[in-house]
Amino acid sequence: MEKLIILRMFFYFPLFGLLLPDAGVLIAKAPGSIPLIHIGIEIGLIFCILICTACIALMKRRISIANDKTNEPLYT
Repeated sequence: MEKLIILRMFFYFPLFGLLLPDAGVLIAKAPGSIPLIHIGIEIGLIFCILICTACIALMKRRISIANDKTNEPLYT
């Protein structure tokens, strides 16, 4: 699960790298000058982040269900 968290973190870096200049273009009132490739990459990165987040939540849920079945106290 740690590798999945690190992968999700590394998806954020290029996303912010693309969003910052695009936000500057939108603030400058020139929305037509954002390249379509930027929008496609941003949507793809957001989709990858959502997949990683869903997998992490599913793994945490499975771990909590397994810990509830053992009748042992959880010390985390």
